[in-house]
Amino acid sequence: MNYFIFSTRGDWDSTSLYNNGQEFLAGKLYIQLSTSRDLDGSPVRGGLSNGGAMTAYVLPQEDGANEFAIFPGKIDLDVPTHKVTVENTSPQFAIEFTRVWLDGEDVTEQVVDLEVNVDAINNNVSGFITIYKHHFLASDEVATYNLL
Repeated sequence: MNYFIFSTRGDWDSTSLYNNGQEFLAGKLYIQLSTSRDLDGSPVRGGLSNGGAMTAYVLPQEDGANEFAIFPGKIDLDVPTHKVTVENTSPQFAIEFTRVWLDGEDVTEQVVDLEVNVDAINNNVSGFITIYKHHFLASDEVATYNLL
């Protein structure tokens, strides 16, 4: 099983990726997770308990290398303002076995979207996580946190 750790302080010199304790030289790290929406396409309460879809891979730096699946396994994303952990230990990569933590808090049933694209080949970096926050007496809210 894979255990990836991605760490950055916001620049290429401070960026690293390890898998099972060994440095993993990658040209790209890509994660896209989306949970189910209502008929209008709006986020709904429940996060991954409603189902969803995820793509997650790293592309090694070697010429002609194939994408390398992150899951089954776990990835920690240590970025300047947050820490996100995603874990799926299912050999079939079944979405219902996915767990997500934001800054140590389990947000599996609140996550709406997670996208991380660290593309060293094209010098492009982006990342965010969107969380559905249910409020008992007030209107629910959807909050997006920039990661990269």
